[in-house]
Amino acid sequence: MIIDVNPAPVAATFEIGKDAGVTHLSTRVRVDDYSYLRAIAETQGGELHMAQTFVKASGGCSAPAVKNQDEAMATMGQMKLRQFPPQETMTKAQELQLMIRHPNNSGLQRNPLTQYFIPAHFVQKLSVSQADRLILSMEGGISISEDPNFRFDFTAHGTGQIQVEAIDTDGKVFRNQWPLEVTGL
Repeated sequence: MIIDVNPAPVAATFEIGKDAGVTHLSTRVRVDDYSYLRAIAETQGGELHMAQTFVKASGGCSAPAVKNQDEAMATMGQMKLRQFPPQETMTKAQELQLMIRHPNNSGLQRNPLTQYFIPAHFVQKLSVSQADRLILSMEGGISISEDPNFRFDFTAHGTGQIQVEAIDTDGKVFRNQWPLEVTGL
């Protein structure tokens, strides 16, 4: 995922697990100015495909965090997983929404009192699996928004637990797991 005008244009790189069945993925990002957002996908055969859209935004990378920094640090790493029942489609894909509490400071934001820059501190790596089978992983940058939020579908294999591991730029590791809700399967 690329945001052309951001100071670090590569917002994130996602890898989809083999046989994970992911057909869509959404997240929130910071956009610094009017820009194209591009999603470039590489197929297993090595072909590249790109989709793009133009968005009007301003100041996203340097916009101050909206919440109390001390509160953000106290709740950092807390995760919530919402599970939605499989849709009535041919694949019966299940949808998940992963929410992670993290300030995801870009390094371009200023402390409102001191006007010093707040050091970059963001979720850099993310892995989501079911029973140790990769659903998706991410290597992220400064463009992923505060309190990262990812929504995606996948094909469940059995009833193994959903496992999440997130690692931030300070090397802090956050882990959680949840039982797979199998209603509607």
